Amino acid sequence: MIEILSAPMDDASFPLPQLQWLALEILPRAARGYADVVAELVFALLLGLLLRFVVLPLMVRASASNDWAIDDIITARLRDRALLWSLLAGVVAAVPDLPWKARSIAVAEKVAAAALALSVTLTLMRIVSEIVGRNQSPAGGGTTLIKYIINSLLLLLGGGSILGLFGVSVFPALTALGVGGLAVALAFQDTLANVFAGVNLSASRQVRVGDFINVDTKIEGFVTDIGWRTTTLRTLDDLLIYIPNKRLAEAMMTNFSRPDPTMWIEVPIRVGLDVDPEVLEALLFDEVRVAREVVPGLRDAPPALRLRVGEWALEVRLFVPIQNFVDRNPLTTTMVKRLLIRLRREGLVIPLPQRVIHVPSATADTSAASAESRDWRP
Repeated sequence: MIEILSAPMDDASFPLPQLQWLALEILPRAARGYADVVAELVFALLLGLLLRFVVLPLMVRASASNDWAIDDIITARLRDRALLWSLLAGVVAAVPDLPWKARSIAVAEKVAAAALALSVTLTLMRIVSEIVGRNQSPAGGGTTLIKYIINSLLLLLGGGSILGLFGVSVFPALTALGVGGLAVALAFQDTLANVFAGVNLSASRQVRVGDFINVDTKIEGFVTDIGWRTTTLRTLDDLLIYIPNKRLAEAMMTNFSRPDPTMWIEVPIRVGLDVDPEVLEALLFDEVRVAREVVPGLRDAPPALRLRVGEWALEVRLFVPIQNFVDRNPLTTTMVKRLLIRLRREGLVIPLPQRVIHVPSATADTSAASAESRDWRP
């Protein structure tokens, strides 16, 4: 040992084998078999610390510099799991070097690999849930149905991988499910119809979370979620309406949010038949221009006017462009009030329904009856 310490050190190589042999000589005999395992675990720990506190924080800051939210979620979850995954991977690599029996080593290696696979599966499921939750907004289209499907596939793959580590094959179970698939389809016919209808609604992108829709001209509201069985609508009164996906897919639906949430509102009024149409048009357009400066929600676009001659009045339909369909009712009320006040201020009276009825006079009826009596002879 003295010769090893006093020997001149070679400049070309560092005497790592000698130092390792010296460390083994210092350790107790019972602990010498775990020296390589400890070294591998220490290396895995250092690698995990490097990833957790140096590499991945740099990736998180780099992903935060863009507007894409998915990379922020992925890098944040990888940063949280880097240390755990490094230690589990180090355990998987170090277990074969343990001074144990072959059967114990095989069991420990399978348990460590199963823990690593389970952690990866749960992390991927959490990433999918966060991405879907982040996209549940008027600008996005994420639904819980997509989350259920993707998480189910991930759980199936992860569970199959873990069972495969212990020698359990999932193919017989899949074969049994295939044989009993017809019976399951018949038993859950309505449920499967709603599931596939929800998948069709989500995949076609005709309806997205945050859209304002009208169903069969009876029900309207914001789409808050497309689940595996029902689609949830939130009305303007903050009421929740649950519509089965199958019924929604078969219904006549109007999407006010696609492709543009702007729309036109109709403001109907009536004026007398003696009003000059040119003067009336100029007056109405001027009032819309004034209202655009003080009433929020009106779009900077020229209005449109349609006239029709009725029985007792000139029927006017004024179309005013607005920025958002949600404000159509209050803006319609506001414009009706402003136009009525403006017309009355300009001296234009809103006419009332009138009908002229011609009644014969009583004198004429009496004369006609007398003449008829004189002409009569027995």
